[in-house]
Amino acid sequence: MIIATLGVASVAGILYFLFNLWWPGWYLDWTYRRNRIKIGNRLMHLISSGQFLVDVFEDKVKSIPKKAFVLYKEYTYTYEDMDKMANKAARAAIEIGVKPGSTIAIMIHNHPSIVWSYLGFMKAGYQIALINIYLRSRSLSHSINSSGANVLIVGEDPVLSEAILEIKDDIPNITTYVLGSSKQSTLFLSFDLVLSRVSDVTLDKNIRKHVLPTTTNMLIYTSGTTGLPKPALVSHTRTLAAAFAFQTFDISPDDILYETLPLYHSAALMIGFGNTIMSGCTMVLREKFSASHFWEDCRRYNVTIIQYIGEVCRYLLAQPKSNKDKSNKVRVAYGNGLRQDIWTEFKERFDIERIVEFYGATESPVAIHNITNKTGSCGRSSPYLRQFTPMVFVKYDLEAQAPIRNKAGYCIPIHTDEVGLMVVPLIDGKTSFQGYRGKKEDSEKRLLYDVFEKGDKYFNSGDLFRLDKDYYVYFNDRIGDTFRWKGENVSTTEVSNILTDLDFVTDANVYGVLIPGTEGRAGMAALHLTDSNIGTLTPAMIVSLSKHVRTVLPSYARPRFIRIQKQFDMTSTFKQQKTILVREGFDMNVISDPIFYLDISTYFYRPLDHEIYKQIMAGNIAF
Repeated sequence: MIIATLGVASVAGILYFLFNLWWPGWYLDWTYRRNRIKIGNRLMHLISSGQFLVDVFEDKVKSIPKKAFVLYKEYTYTYEDMDKMANKAARAAIEIGVKPGSTIAIMIHNHPSIVWSYLGFMKAGYQIALINIYLRSRSLSHSINSSGANVLIVGEDPVLSEAILEIKDDIPNITTYVLGSSKQSTLFLSFDLVLSRVSDVTLDKNIRKHVLPTTTNMLIYTSGTTGLPKPALVSHTRTLAAAFAFQTFDISPDDILYETLPLYHSAALMIGFGNTIMSGCTMVLREKFSASHFWEDCRRYNVTIIQYIGEVCRYLLAQPKSNKDKSNKVRVAYGNGLRQDIWTEFKERFDIERIVEFYGATESPVAIHNITNKTGSCGRSSPYLRQFTPMVFVKYDLEAQAPIRNKAGYCIPIHTDEVGLMVVPLIDGKTSFQGYRGKKEDSEKRLLYDVFEKGDKYFNSGDLFRLDKDYYVYFNDRIGDTFRWKGENVSTTEVSNILTDLDFVTDANVYGVLIPGTEGRAGMAALHLTDSNIGTLTPAMIVSLSKHVRTVLPSYARPRFIRIQKQFDMTSTFKQQKTILVREGFDMNVISDPIFYLDISTYFYRPLDHEIYKQIMAGNIAF
């Protein structure tokens, strides 16, 4: 018996060895695949039964009516409370004449009113255009007009109605309603008045019988950092799929999510809010992100899940250390944009058990998640997993701003530990790109044709990634951010990570600038110092910085210019704003911030003054 058992164990061991040899990483592949199957089955069940996110919400109202749904400041809104207000919002929209299937634009800050407005307008089968509350002037009027809406609902913050008042002549076909009773509300129609006249009884679902899985649920706008915002079309199916994202870490009804990201953005609305509904848990809503109050709120509300994006985690690390840093109940941090240079520090300082980094743009046909807590990674893409989440990484020419193609005219896949552009095949019934509302050319710009064979069509993510030998994926840079200098590709993200290793640098925004008489773009970094009261680099800092870049970075990647900024420019979703910085370059005539240039004879940073600037522009100083 013992011999037989040993024999079976030996055979099993040999088979296990051979299996690992034949399919390295099979266990990781299966972990990812099993998670996808679980989510996919639940998603398909809802779609096949004709249920969408609003239907899931109404089911939760029936099963857990008295449970806390949204916590805002000192107020608690149960599922039932929010449902009644959503019903009133739907009836109010019908009362003012908005036809089923039409688009309603809403411009509301993080407040319970944006929650019940969104839910209510879904109940009536409307498409909802979510307008960025920080837009002004032409960007704001363009966003409203491009939505196709005839009605705009504005939040009670008087700043919002003032912004609309400034562009009133540019949106002649829009009827504006304002929430609340601010002074500016007298200049527009009152949505509160309409709400006061209607019932809070649930609407008959037949009113939204025109809604199909492919019907547009919402319009989410691109950030507009390189032009005017574009309204991305988001279907009800995509809305549902995003609402399963937290299943990657088994969210439960007992969880409490802390939401500080803006709800007009897909990360907060589609993922944070959507997963709150899907799981039946509670969402703590804060008007806007505050680094100084973040952990205080987490302790106050017993938060178990936090959501981040862009540089949020860096802002939190920049706060003074406290003996309360680990005093929280947060078990998961979910988001995208956590840079590798602070990943471990963030996790250890605040004692967070699990970080789930993901990648997936609003308009992207696919998304990937890091479900195995792999430091720095945003997911995994092995040959096996690509059968179910199709994506390919191809070589990219930064000078030509296009994928590199072989003699036959086809793209070239990267090897492991290389950087490449992520492209996604558009396959009927599997992946789709809905594009943007409005100009067809905006959608067409995101497509690549004849990628691997004649007639194929791929979505261009616009993002560069590195793939390691274990098929883990790491975000590298946006193709518009990476630049070439001295014939080499420079990753702005990589250089930023290295510069922030310096203890006196809180953040670094790296970009390329033009120097007369040179090819490509020279690196420039805008730095935010840990001690913002200093205002410039001290002699000791200059020595440390010069030595650091000389030691760690290759010659071509060393920033030729350093700019010290007291206040960093960020998008409303906490991504670094580069457009203005690139335009200003190192022009001493328009910049008042301290600037330093790299003297390549000594590889030492020296202050840039008007005389040196003139010499650079005349081509008298080599770089």
